[in-house]
Amino acid sequence: MCTFGGILTEYPWISIDSFLQTNCEVSRVFFISHIHTDHLRGLDQSTFSQYVTNNRSIRIYCSDTTRHFLSKLSAYKHLSQFYSVLNIDQPFTIQNPVDENSSVTVTCCGAGHCPGSLMLLFEGSHGTILYTGDFRLYSHQSKRHRIILSKKRIDTLYIDMTFFEPSIRQLPERERACEKLIDFIQQYDNQCFYLKTSARVGYEYIYMSLYQHFGILIHVNSEQYHLYDCLPQVQRVLTIDGNKTRLHACWPKCSHTKSSIKIVLSVLWFTLEQQQQRQFKSPLVQISTDYYRLCYSLHSSYNEICTFVKQISPTRVHPIALPDQINSERFNELLKQLGINQSPIISFAPSNAQQQIKRRYHHTIENVYNNDTDEELEFDYHENRKTNEKQLFKRISNLQLPLTKKCKKDYEK
Repeated sequence: MCTFGGILTEYPWISIDSFLQTNCEVSRVFFISHIHTDHLRGLDQSTFSQYVTNNRSIRIYCSDTTRHFLSKLSAYKHLSQFYSVLNIDQPFTIQNPVDENSSVTVTCCGAGHCPGSLMLLFEGSHGTILYTGDFRLYSHQSKRHRIILSKKRIDTLYIDMTFFEPSIRQLPERERACEKLIDFIQQYDNQCFYLKTSARVGYEYIYMSLYQHFGILIHVNSEQYHLYDCLPQVQRVLTIDGNKTRLHACWPKCSHTKSSIKIVLSVLWFTLEQQQQRQFKSPLVQISTDYYRLCYSLHSSYNEICTFVKQISPTRVHPIALPDQINSERFNELLKQLGINQSPIISFAPSNAQQQIKRRYHHTIENVYNNDTDEELEFDYHENRKTNEKQLFKRISNLQLPLTKKCKKDYEK
């Protein structure tokens, strides 16, 4: 469930990760936390392009890696002249374009989500604000951002709470998931494997670990390969020649994947309410013959979120995203357990849940049945938005149906 429209309440002239008409009507300065398309809402639309063209002083701040990614993608490279690079741990001041007496000091640090992902700290006359974007920090890493912890009290924490649900208390660390994947692959000498990803970037640790262990390049398509022109340490473990390897992560698919064992790298399937009744002893689960799922999360678990919130100890917490079963009453109840009793409580509009399903989970929701197709809703959803939304809601409905006997057998394997 999406619970943030992009406009900072304390500094409405700033929008983050949203470039829609409503943002253009209010904001003059924009930030991008990372490259995933649910955080680029409206950036590809003519409305925003016309807005910045008519107001050429507008800047879009992001990390250097994100700027490079955007300049490579056809949907966003036309805005290259408006991207400004943020340097890690280097505070700088931004003036409100329409009020010379209003400014904020911005400091950024890594978010641990994907290459180029940032947390953003804003300090100004209307309070100190921390925006995490999507993030994954293990509980023992929560103290690593000294630049944040050394600042004065955080007044409002805008935080990714995608898995803020006690039933999702723990998720496998990416290192453990990768170790399990390596153990599985090394059982087969000549078998091809297709690693089905749900976003352009975020799986670099797996690619590099597989190469380090097996000495085998990972096959990707040309666009994926050249995205990493700015990250040669990643690009050197990739290839665009599918004949050179038995490990494929090409998107959306290629001829080499037909006879491959398919492994879906995701997490949502493992966290769906109906799946919570099952205790998974391994991050790798067999769904059917030659079809597996690996629990690989780019988002923090419930325990990791709680540790981070306790460490930051903000006055108020505003979630960027929540599980859609968490309503405002339940959210504030869980916050009280963390020692945060904010008033007035934050209330979430019911309509936000539908928008969040459309814009965030289109990456990872798939049909859980054995006849799973390759028509998943991918990151370039804006090209076929209406069709994709119909497919998505059909699949969400399917997820609520009882499993057939055949599917039950597949799950029990």
